[in-house]
Amino acid sequence: MSDQEKAYNVNMLNLVREGLTALSDAQAEKRSLQNPVSETHFLGNWIITALKEKRFDIILAGDLNIWLQESRTLGKNANFKQRFEKIERVYTQICELEYKNLTQFILEDILTELDTEGWLIETESKVTDKFKLSSSGENSLVICAEVYDRAFSDTDGVLESPLSVFIRHGDQAFIDKMYSHGYLVFGSTNRSIVKRHNRYILRPFNHAKKLAILPTLVD
Repeated sequence: MSDQEKAYNVNMLNLVREGLTALSDAQAEKRSLQNPVSETHFLGNWIITALKEKRFDIILAGDLNIWLQESRTLGKNANFKQRFEKIERVYTQICELEYKNLTQFILEDILTELDTEGWLIETESKVTDKFKLSSSGENSLVICAEVYDRAFSDTDGVLESPLSVFIRHGDQAFIDKMYSHGYLVFGSTNRSIVKRHNRYILRPFNHAKKLAILPTLVD
């Protein structure tokens, strides 16, 4: 695990907090109106300034550039305030649990929960390009047995390396389930080798060099 991966979560939390504080101060000083259009416009400009002035660690440059492009293409629909608030809630919890790592025992309990909710769970097969899962259209989850065994420590069962999880239909439900236990789920740019399933990554200590897929939050 690199130092950048360890630092990402705190840096991201600081970024969104600074953005929201800047917006709140601007609204208090009547430099920005309290409506979605004005708020998105203000934070879009704040993102541009943050990039120009290199205010944040280089590890966040990718996120800032993506948001910059979204500001230009989506306009008011970029909804930066709501997004920043959601990231703040999620990453506040995750940073408070900085030393909490996923274990094989906890993941097995989560998979048992999904099984009782009607999911089709497959973790005992070798997964290759030729792997096929017969299902009746229910939510399904696949983890390669060999990868599963290697990802966790033989001594204390903690997650030591990124673990690929393949999901069909219940993508957001899985993300929300993991978050309810204190764990993040990350997207993958690698091609999924399980037909009709999307590939996601679970990472040691929730550390990565990119933003996790955000869970559904209930007020």
